[in-house]
Amino acid sequence: MSAKAVFPHFFVVGAPRCGTTSLCRYLARNPQICFSRPKEPHYFSRLETIPSQPELQRDYLDKCFGHYEPELHRALGEGSVSYLYMPGAIEIAKSFNPQARFIAMVRNPLTMLPSYHQRMLFLLQENETDIARAWALEEKREKGEHIPKRCLDGRLLMYSKVASLGSQIKQLFAIAGQDHCKVIVFDDLVSDPRTVYREVLEFLDIEDDGQSRFERSYESRMYRFRWLQRLLFVPVSRGGKIIDTVQRRTRKYNADGSKHPTLLKRITGLNRKPSPPKPLKPQMAEEVRQTLQGDVELLSRLLDRDLGFWFDNTAENSQPTVLSQVG
Repeated sequence: MSAKAVFPHFFVVGAPRCGTTSLCRYLARNPQICFSRPKEPHYFSRLETIPSQPELQRDYLDKCFGHYEPELHRALGEGSVSYLYMPGAIEIAKSFNPQARFIAMVRNPLTMLPSYHQRMLFLLQENETDIARAWALEEKREKGEHIPKRCLDGRLLMYSKVASLGSQIKQLFAIAGQDHCKVIVFDDLVSDPRTVYREVLEFLDIEDDGQSRFERSYESRMYRFRWLQRLLFVPVSRGGKIIDTVQRRTRKYNADGSKHPTLLKRITGLNRKPSPPKPLKPQMAEEVRQTLQGDVELLSRLLDRDLGFWFDNTAENSQPTVLSQVG
């Protein structure tokens, strides 16, 4: 059934590698929620102009929420993590629904960054395998230099900005209104996912479905063969601009929202291997601390919560744990 004239009620806007995939999966299983397929359409972050209502309907609502059932679903939502650090996307979304709610998730940059960098490598958005060198390329990449040909958006590789969660949350509050926002600290999702899930449902005014299984979405991974990964993630272009990948475009979904096991998906799965991200080296970790110290202090004030333990200069806090691999 078409999602005609129905716009999303909420957005899980980021940050990446902070548990958004896991939370979105839990929400998608709630029978009262119609969650977008795919989970991350990135529609509003790729717009060059504000779409007309027919364009919005054709290119976004019908494609992402074609499974909407008005007699069943009380809320529509999606989970594009690019929106948090691309404020124009939030502004456009809010212009279509001023009452929309926004969920953001935050995480210690010392563990978020290596996980995020590895994810960019896996998706072929990044071609610099050393995170310290990738971090150092930011100034040149802001000028449009050293952007990989397959990268969908150079802003994805601005690592210090992607990890500046305090600035992003401040901006989100200013655009959407703090009462329309909920911020989740990754540590809380890891330690007590059931409580976090219930709090999110309350924020969305959705009844608790009694869900009690909160598995990890997936562990961090890397491809086995780069040549095969390049074939699987062939860029799709329109007007000379890369807009998507064939792998994403050919996805099919089951009735419960899970991905249908197509031949392409099976091949993609065979080319993956578990690969926990390597912790930042001490010199790189110290540079991240110095760069983002003020931002973490800002986030602490915004959330009225001391997050200074994130940057404690200890070996324990510099190492990603198994639990930190939540989606």
